[in-house]
Amino acid sequence: MTQVFGFLLFSILSLGSTEGVPALTQNLTQLDWWESTLLYQLYPRSFKDSDGDGMGDLNGMKLLLDYVPNHTSDQCEWFKLSEQRVDPYTDYYIWRDAKRINDTHTTVPNNWINIFGGTAWRWSEKRKQYFLHQFAPQQPDLNFRNPKVKKEMEDVLLFWLDLGIDGFRVDAVPWLYEAEHFMDEPPGKGWHNRIYTIEQPENVELVREWRAVLDEYSRKDGHKRLLAIEDYSPPPKLVEYIGNETHPGSQIAFFFYLTFVRNEWNATIVDRVVRWAAKSFPRRAYNWVLDNHDNSRTRTRLSDESVDVWNMFMLLLPGLTSVYCGTELGLEDLNLRKDQQKDPLNGGNGRTDRRDSYRGPMIWDDTENAGFTTSKYPWLPVQPSYWRWNVKAQQQDPNSHLNTFKRLATLKKSPIITHGDFETHVISTWVYMYTRSLEDDTIAVLINIGSETEEICVKNVGCALPSPMFVHIRSANSIVNIGDTVFSHEKSKRCIHMRPHSGVVLSTSKGVSVTYSMFIILLAVLSKLIL
Repeated sequence: MTQVFGFLLFSILSLGSTEGVPALTQNLTQLDWWESTLLYQLYPRSFKDSDGDGMGDLNGMKLLLDYVPNHTSDQCEWFKLSEQRVDPYTDYYIWRDAKRINDTHTTVPNNWINIFGGTAWRWSEKRKQYFLHQFAPQQPDLNFRNPKVKKEMEDVLLFWLDLGIDGFRVDAVPWLYEAEHFMDEPPGKGWHNRIYTIEQPENVELVREWRAVLDEYSRKDGHKRLLAIEDYSPPPKLVEYIGNETHPGSQIAFFFYLTFVRNEWNATIVDRVVRWAAKSFPRRAYNWVLDNHDNSRTRTRLSDESVDVWNMFMLLLPGLTSVYCGTELGLEDLNLRKDQQKDPLNGGNGRTDRRDSYRGPMIWDDTENAGFTTSKYPWLPVQPSYWRWNVKAQQQDPNSHLNTFKRLATLKKSPIITHGDFETHVISTWVYMYTRSLEDDTIAVLINIGSETEEICVKNVGCALPSPMFVHIRSANSIVNIGDTVFSHEKSKRCIHMRPHSGVVLSTSKGVSVTYSMFIILLAVLSKLIL
């Protein structure tokens, strides 16, 4: 079995009941299990070390697969045999002769570059040819124009499905195919210049073929499997991978634009991005990603006060929400010395940042190394603030980021969030609101993403909200408290003041509860396999 995969972790948690949320369950469309799921992404080396070697591991967890089909390791047996021209592996990878300059000099086959910078070709002295690597030189690209490779990779899917896998997240989808003619690309390193190596038409068809494999397998036991893809392209391109009822592709194409949120984003920009996704995707494919193992964490990009605000914003949008491990705590990027860096490469596509900073260990408690490991030296250092920002400490603080996140995660599974109508509202330059409505009940998420205190009154939101509303969840820095009445016609309750980077979740109901099970998918990416 070749190393072409990472891992997903899957768990079902009981989150108890919601307070102040209507228990409307009649006549609701049955959703597939992923359609309103909270996807919780782990970086396994940084989650929890159970054997004291300084690196996190996966003991005791059910696994779902992160499928990385574009390339294998150069230590894979397939590659070694291909390099020796041993059939059937001879053409499992993309090999090309050197391009002749003159009678005495040759060069690389063309000007294609890998995502980390530099040529995408490496010479094999054994085979006397170049092989293509769109990622690191140690990660040769597979040749999907070879039917035997396609069959091998389908067998990889089936192998893990037989072990009980519930779905796959397909990594690096834009690079699956390259143009057959191997012509030079236009000069320049921009994405728009990669016309022969990125987003080739065959990619979409290959994803559809993998979806067919999963659907055929699902028909055997009636349990639907999820196919999701990683691609930073705009929504109109992502929709091609999703397909339609006649030609289904991936159920989810991850929408990564919110990983680029910065303080410069005002309410209009946020609304434009949300509407862009909502207009492009079918409702069943709505999904939202705020941060991940390849990008700076929310707290570092924005501020500590912004953590609750953006968790509110993300978790109550319609569809699947992806949360990177530690965001629920307000974990920030590591500030590493050069001698502490492990990632041999940059972030790719012209970036110069090292991704180690985004992959620091989970901070569990205030013991040595934050309870992550018993080893003296974890693979990356823990955050120096672990003694006060850890899981255990936040569990005991009702106003912590973690407990606010838990309340949001519980609310996410209520019918009004899973099935309710969705409308967005730009209240002012820096105040944004969206509503979720079902029958006569409404939930509103109201956030101030600016740096000044804002006064919001009935006249600002009256057309969008019934009166009165009640505070259901608040950010720790909010002036109002849970249970407060707001936006009523009483003079003293017509307006609320919102501190900078604060937010509230409002509800028309005060005391109805509903109990259910909570699905959480834990997405783990093994840095050993995926760079």
